[in-house]
Amino acid sequence: MSQPGWSSGRVRWVPHALQERLRRLFRLLAMRAKIRASHPLNVILGAGPVSVEGWISTDADILDVTSTRGWRKLFSPNSIDRLMAEHVMEHLSDAECTVALLACFRYLRKGGLLRIAVPDGNRKDSEYIEEVSPPKDGHKLLFTVDDLVARLNRVGFQATPLEYFDVSDRFHSHSWAEADGLIRRSIRHDRQERFKRGTLYYTSLIVDARKP
Repeated sequence: MSQPGWSSGRVRWVPHALQERLRRLFRLLAMRAKIRASHPLNVILGAGPVSVEGWISTDADILDVTSTRGWRKLFSPNSIDRLMAEHVMEHLSDAECTVALLACFRYLRKGGLLRIAVPDGNRKDSEYIEEVSPPKDGHKLLFTVDDLVARLNRVGFQATPLEYFDVSDRFHSHSWAEADGLIRRSIRHDRQERFKRGTLYYTSLIVDARKP
């Protein structure tokens, strides 16, 4: 006989608060499936406390982005319209990053969008580099625009850099729609004085990846 707080399958304890979050998420996903045409399925990965209207927030306790079983439990392939991962991928190992990107590609609809923001390995000012370089804050990877675009292209995405430093430490910025994913650590929204550099503050490497 199952007991409250225990999951089926492999026996493990599931806190009641997490159970309730999962129940709410499943109810929301079921509702969205019924009204698919007028309500796109937008999902934030590694959301932490972030909540955005019109988006479903997930964190590691809800969806481990490196777990194929976790993705399969929540979503159907080709079902998600938009994914957003703000400062998530730098916490993964090289192999885990590949697994996560492949899962994002698999579960996005054709034409769906993955928006990624990570620390920028091409930004050279010392305060920034000290803050973002592994192993600070559990970081395992430090991406450059060329590296991230290549990773996305290898799994099948068509990648478009939005905000980034190039190899010569020059900053580039292109317009992007917040409806496709609100990145707070961006030139548009971030004003952390300790990272001020000319007219810039804290910046991220931001890339849009479209599933053809």
